[in-house]
Amino acid sequence: MHLFARRALAAVLLMIASMAAWAQGYPDRPLRLVVGFPPGGSGDFLARIIADELAREIGQPVVVDNRPGAGSNIAAEHVARAASDGYTILLAGNFTHAINPWLYKNLSWDPHRDFTPITEVALMSIIVCVTPERGIRSMKELIARVRSEPGKWFYASPGNGTSQHLAGAELNRITGTDMQHVPFKGGAPSLQAVLAGDVQVMIGTTPVVLPQIRAGKLVPLALITRAASKMVPGVPGMEEAGVSGLDLGSWWGIWAPPGIRPEVKQRLYTTITKVMRLPQVAEKLAREAMEPEISASPEEFAAFVRRDHASYEPIVRSSGAKAD
Repeated sequence: MHLFARRALAAVLLMIASMAAWAQGYPDRPLRLVVGFPPGGSGDFLARIIADELAREIGQPVVVDNRPGAGSNIAAEHVARAASDGYTILLAGNFTHAINPWLYKNLSWDPHRDFTPITEVALMSIIVCVTPERGIRSMKELIARVRSEPGKWFYASPGNGTSQHLAGAELNRITGTDMQHVPFKGGAPSLQAVLAGDVQVMIGTTPVVLPQIRAGKLVPLALITRAASKMVPGVPGMEEAGVSGLDLGSWWGIWAPPGIRPEVKQRLYTTITKVMRLPQVAEKLAREAMEPEISASPEEFAAFVRRDHASYEPIVRSSGAKAD
């Protein structure tokens, strides 16, 4: 029995040593950062900032893998089914893990069971905009115009199930308007449709719309949050703009596939949060009215995602938004 105990202890120590050695060697090849939107949108913008700095931190290339479509569900499914070795990670947000499970009836993945939460990484503002040619300068003017021309107004979003999609549905519900949703595969295509005059209203993230606002090609009407943001000076929140009850924030986070080793999860958390604390990262995000936001731990992030997921059930149901 004594010999058996010694052998068992030796086996455990060998396994621990092997795991530690393996963790010290991770990563020893490139990582893939999967994002569910095409180049040119806010997700791609954030992904490339993280990938560049993360590559410097870990000494390995980090490749941005754009897999657009289905409100980022395609990208999420890809990572949920990827090898649990820490070399494939997902950049997504409340649209995938809090909203989509209530919008899509037949998701092939579970937002909690099929992922390993790593950390929240950023907060982002979303703005309702129109082109100057519309002659609209406020939310009150937009609402009045839409009401006066029923069935003729459309709003663009980067896809079904995104915060922008849901914001438009909620805006209709609260104001009694009937703008029709036109989903695109990413922020850049939706922006082009609005600039071309094919769709009248843009509900877009700041990295997508701010350059056009600064160039005078878009007129910002309001954020989709209740209050204004210091990151977007001069643009009112919905309450100030005259629309009470609309308050939908937007956040981004990082997940790995399920079942990754604890030491790999910790390595990812440590390096990604270190990257998000870098002054140059905060500076780059601020140019697009985004700001870093990191979780206290992977466990805290997991709890946050569960709470946010639960909070969206009544919002989605009351909005009537559907994606299937």
